[in-house]
Amino acid sequence: MKSIPLVILGLLPLTMFAQKQQTAPYQLKGEVNFPKGDETGRKIYLVYQQNGQLKTDSALINNNKFSFNGTADIAIKTILQFTKPNTTPEPDTDPNTLILYLNKGLTDVKATGFLSRAQVTGSPVQEEYIAFTRKYSKWDRLLRSTDRRRRNLDKKDLLKLQSLNKSIDSLQNLKMNDLSAYLNESTAKPFAIESILMYLKAKGSSLDEHKIEQYFDQLPEDQKRSVYGQEAQKMIADLKKHN
Repeated sequence: MKSIPLVILGLLPLTMFAQKQQTAPYQLKGEVNFPKGDETGRKIYLVYQQNGQLKTDSALINNNKFSFNGTADIAIKTILQFTKPNTTPEPDTDPNTLILYLNKGLTDVKATGFLSRAQVTGSPVQEEYIAFTRKYSKWDRLLRSTDRRRRNLDKKDLLKLQSLNKSIDSLQNLKMNDLSAYLNESTAKPFAIESILMYLKAKGSSLDEHKIEQYFDQLPEDQKRSVYGQEAQKMIADLKKHN
């Protein structure tokens, strides 16, 4: 019986090491192109995670340049934005928002137009992430367009309303099927948790909370512990509660 505590104590350094590995030092440098007279004094914000907690930092832009450094959960996406956090209704669609992944070292951002189109170097997964978001944003564009048509429809036109509801559900299910196929192969990717959240938020009639819970269980621990992982866990628990 005395050997059990000794085994636990022996594992403690490994556990602590694993927790420390969740964060890493980073350096982020950037350049923007504000017009003359406005290139100094504006703030830029960085929203990131550290040990599974959401953090916000800000820096003053000086001569169109800025920098951040510290430690962060670099396997979890960060958000760079001109607008103050929590003031934009849809930050993911704000052209002055850039979603990026940091590196254990220097990551460089250069924006010659909208921040969302900035060139990112030094991040090993940024290009893959951009390709990922482009692939699934097509469903969001179609859903927004169909939802606008539904909202502009006369509520008395029940047949058209029913038809548009079916179209929206069909698009939601297609998006979820696409995400499910991705997750069958890619739960180890840094943005796999984002795929799970996108699946849950699609809310199509074919949503399978048991399948998405299995995908969640396969995620790397840092993604499970992240703010996004906590959000997904809550959504899955709510679904199971009401079904």
